[in-house]
Amino acid sequence: MGLDFDHELFTARQNDQIAVIRFKKNLIRQLTDLNLKEALFKYLHAASNDKVIKVIICIGNPEKIKCEEIITFFNELSASSIGIDQISRVYNAINQLVLLIREMDKIVVHADSGEVLSLFLNISLACDYRVIGDKTVFQYPLLEFGLIPKGGGIFFLAQKLGTSKTMELLLSGKDIDAREALELGLVDRVVPYKDIETAAQETAEKIASKPMPFISGVKRLMHFAAKDLESFLDYENAQLLECIKSGCFRQGTDQCK
Repeated sequence: MGLDFDHELFTARQNDQIAVIRFKKNLIRQLTDLNLKEALFKYLHAASNDKVIKVIICIGNPEKIKCEEIITFFNELSASSIGIDQISRVYNAINQLVLLIREMDKIVVHADSGEVLSLFLNISLACDYRVIGDKTVFQYPLLEFGLIPKGGGIFFLAQKLGTSKTMELLLSGKDIDAREALELGLVDRVVPYKDIETAAQETAEKIASKPMPFISGVKRLMHFAAKDLESFLDYENAQLLECIKSGCFRQGTDQCK
C-alpha cells in the first residue's frame, strides 16, 4: 500500500517524513464494517512500518456525529443478541485503534474542531499531541444514560488530572470548551479553525526534524507506565456491555425522547 491513498473512509498523503490522514466519515458506524476498519488499520500499520515516516497527522471529519445519532445507533444494535455482538466488535475495534496509536513508534498528532463527542476525545488522548480549533467543545452526552466513556478516557484522564478531578469532571457531565481543555491539559494547542491544519503541520515538522531513534525512544519511555492499558480497555468493554445488556441504557434513551 502506498502512503498516498484515497479511500471511502479517509484520504492520506505523504509529505516527506509526515503522513497526513483526513477522515471523510465519522468512525462509529464504519467500525462495524470489516472492510472499512481493515483499510484504516492496514494504512496505519503501513505508515507505522515505513522507515521514512516519523509523524502521522490525523485530521477529524468536520461533519460531526450528533448525540441523537449515537443513541439511535446503540438502540439499533442493542435490540438483539446479534446487535450485542456488533457492539462488541465496535468496542474491540476502538481498543485496537487506541492501542495501535499508543504502541507505534511514530508520533501521532491529532487535529479536530467543532462539537466532539467523548469517544473522539478519548481517541485523541491516545495520541501524542493535540491541536483543536478555538470553537471546539468536548461533549459527554451518553453519561446521563449510564454509559461510561469508551476508548480509555477514564484511564487517560486519571493520568492527566488525577482521580478526584477526573471523577468531578465525569460526574458533572458538562461540556468542555477549548479554553478549559487547554487549561486542563487535554489538548496542547488551540488555534483559529482556519489554522488547524497549518498548526498540526508545523508541530509535525518540528518533531520530524529530530532523529528517529530519539523520537521512538521518547515515545516508548513516555508510555512505559501505561502497560496495563490493554487490560483496562478489556475491562471497560465488560462494564459497558453489562450496562447495555441490563437494559439500563435503553431505559435512559427512551426517557430522553
